[in-house]
Amino acid sequence: MPVRYVRHPSDGDRPDMADTVHLAVLKLLDVLFHLAHIAVILFSALGWLYPPARPAHLCLQGLILFSWFGLGIKKGWTYCFLTDLHWRVKRFLHQPDPGDSYVKWLVDQIAGREVDEELLWKATVGVFFTTTILSALLEWRSRL
Repeated sequence: MPVRYVRHPSDGDRPDMADTVHLAVLKLLDVLFHLAHIAVILFSALGWLYPPARPAHLCLQGLILFSWFGLGIKKGWTYCFLTDLHWRVKRFLHQPDPGDSYVKWLVDQIAGREVDEELLWKATVGVFFTTTILSALLEWRSRL
C-alpha cells in the first residue's frame, strides 16, 4: 500500500480528519523512535555490565554491526535502519533534515550547538567496539 503524503497544518491547507489522525500517528511514531534509539544506545553502551544481559547485549551488538557493515554495503557504511525509518517519519512531519547520524543529532540537541562530528564518531565507534569486546570476553570467561 503506497504511503500517502500527509498535509501538515503549516502547509496552509486545513487538514481533514484523516490527515489529523495521520499526523498524530506520525508524532507518536517520532516519540517511539526516540525512545527506541535511546534504549538501543544505552543498552549498547551499558548492557555488558549486567551479566544476565550479556547474551542479549551481544545480539544487539551483532545487529548493529550487521546494519553498519552488512546493510551498509548497499546503503552506505554505518547505515542504521532504525535511523532511516525515524528520519522518514521526520520528513513526513516536515521537520528539518537531521543529518545522517542519530547520535550526532541527539548530542547536538542536548548540547544546544553543533558538536564536532569526527570526534563524536570516534567516541561512538570506540565505545561500541570496547563494550562489544568486553561483553564477549566476560561472557566467554563466565562459561569456562
